[in-house]
Amino acid sequence: MQTVWQNRVRAAVRNNISAHTLAAFNTNVDVVVHLRQDRLEPLLASSRIDLQEVEGLLNREIPSVSSANGFLAVLMQALREGKSVHIVLRDMAMLDWLEEVFPERAESMGGQAGIIANQMSALGAHSLVYTALLSPKQASMFFPEVFFPVARDELAIINVQEAVRPQDQLKENWIFEYAKDERFEIGEHVIVTPRANRVILATRPEGAVMAFDPGLEKFLPQLGREIDVAFLAGFHYAPSEEGELKAYLETSMRSLHRLKEQNPNLRLHFEYVPMSEDRAERAMLKAVGSEIQSFGINENEIKRVLRIFGHGKEREAIERNECAYTLYDGVRRLMEELGFERIQLHNLGYYVVVVKKPYRVPIEHVREACLYASSVNGIKAKYGGYVRPERLVEAGGITLSAIGFRQLEIFAEEMRKRGATVPPNFLEDGILEFESHAVLVVPAHVIQDPVSTVGMGDTISSSAYAYEQSWS
Repeated sequence: MQTVWQNRVRAAVRNNISAHTLAAFNTNVDVVVHLRQDRLEPLLASSRIDLQEVEGLLNREIPSVSSANGFLAVLMQALREGKSVHIVLRDMAMLDWLEEVFPERAESMGGQAGIIANQMSALGAHSLVYTALLSPKQASMFFPEVFFPVARDELAIINVQEAVRPQDQLKENWIFEYAKDERFEIGEHVIVTPRANRVILATRPEGAVMAFDPGLEKFLPQLGREIDVAFLAGFHYAPSEEGELKAYLETSMRSLHRLKEQNPNLRLHFEYVPMSEDRAERAMLKAVGSEIQSFGINENEIKRVLRIFGHGKEREAIERNECAYTLYDGVRRLMEELGFERIQLHNLGYYVVVVKKPYRVPIEHVREACLYASSVNGIKAKYGGYVRPERLVEAGGITLSAIGFRQLEIFAEEMRKRGATVPPNFLEDGILEFESHAVLVVPAHVIQDPVSTVGMGDTISSSAYAYEQSWS
């Protein structure tokens, strides 16, 4: 069984992505600081810091950051509790100060759309990106082979470096990472971190709109003709106020409809990111499901989505016994609820994919696409950075996870108990077909001690779906 699957991996990684892709909306620059006591000293010595004022903030809930003292209080709260924090920076003028007090930092592409655009380009796709803000610094983070749609007298698709708008603000996320058992002395406080985690200080500059520019709207049907697949990221930033949410979703879905208008084969994918408000998230997902065909989610996220739609039975089954079988039931329920034609659930060591029938490419090609995506993700986990096609050959020699092979067995056993007819070669094929849909259980790579785990879901889903659209 394992030999058959490994041979499929070796065959898949010999192929290239030829699709024309678009990644849209959510891009930013990630500024990463690895916190230690010595790297905190310039901040503590800053004239903006008043430790007495910080002390008064420590036991308060701080909803957003608008001062240096507020920032330090948030940082101390997180270090003390070892918790992950995502908080918005309201005072954009603080960015210059942060650069002064944290000279040791690393900058890289951030945001789902930005990361996907670069990875698609690295894999050989004709990669387009669209983002509302394209400052010189943001543009510098893109691969030179990435292109950008611009509204002129006609639609122009130009190199992203040529599309730079110097007047645009920069959306930055400052990420402060800290290790477990790191010791900090701040004023009279001695803090030893109980676990490794991070604080994300996010900016929301004006103009960072998760939608197409009105000037580009009339060209969306033409843009849609130029691409095979679009990865759309950022709808989780939708406003939660009911009237604003309704208006935003109506406008956004109308844009997506226009994007598909002259290309019936265009496929759209949305990778799940939670919202803070259940009611708004339900509305967002319902809207997205009405226009977008493909959805990506992981084993933890699906429990949240099932909960907010009231599907307690499926959620509790996953909670009690997380496996390919219970996850399949959860995916099927979401497919019925939201209307997607394809849902890919990625878990450690295996993927569960459900597609409606008839599906536009052979089911075997969907399986091949999953193995290709697992290879991309495995090489990324092993070495970090963006994966080039020439590195993928190595994945053919990395053994697929025993977790995935065991899940094939569990799934077959449980489906037979249910009364389903499971083909005798299911463990080698991983495909079970029904009248209305097909389900795939695909073993995946697991890399021990990964260098990078950031953006794994985006990498898996985008690589798999772009590979599917490269079928001919």
